[in-house]
Amino acid sequence: MGPPLAAPHRECIPWQGLLLAASLLTFWNPPTTAQLTIESRPFNVAEGKEVLLLAHNLSQNLIGYNWHKGERVDAKRLIVAYVIGTKQTTPGPAHSGREMIYSNASLLIQNVTQNDTGSYTLQVIKGDLENEEATGQFRVYQENAPGLPVGAVASMVTGVLVGVALVAALVCFLLLAKTRRPWSLPQLCLLDVLPLRCPGPPTWPQDSCSHL
Repeated sequence: MGPPLAAPHRECIPWQGLLLAASLLTFWNPPTTAQLTIESRPFNVAEGKEVLLLAHNLSQNLIGYNWHKGERVDAKRLIVAYVIGTKQTTPGPAHSGREMIYSNASLLIQNVTQNDTGSYTLQVIKGDLENEEATGQFRVYQENAPGLPVGAVASMVTGVLVGVALVAALVCFLLLAKTRRPWSLPQLCLLDVLPLRCPGPPTWPQDSCSHL
């Protein structure tokens, strides 16, 4: 009898390798980079107050920041530029003197007006000279009497005037119905306001009366 045959060698099937790679990817997930966002504090700001545009999830190894008015980067609408290394601030064409930038890229706008309503874009310049952008916005409203919008005040004033007119007309009508004189409504109201002087006992319509 000859020597026993060696056990056959089983080669790795391609699908087994794919399965192993998928298992490794399941246990190892590369870290994800958080996206740059802008938060407005507050979103609805009263005219004359201040608003803070706060930057979240800033990248590392940054060179500087640029704030622009609007939804995109525009050199003509640059508000302010900030260089991190030198802490130098350079105002742009859209700077009104009410904006202040902080080292964390946040932008403070003081004494806001109706024209400040809208979007603002932050441009972050990285160390590899790549740029990252994010846009935020807020709304400026005109502050009125506490708890009373303009429409409500106008409605109240109109309602009071209409009520006074209706009461006056009703009083005149009741007096006219009570006296049963053939006077028109405007004449009756005038007689109620102006006193009458009669020389003798009132006998209508023979006696004459003088209006003062």
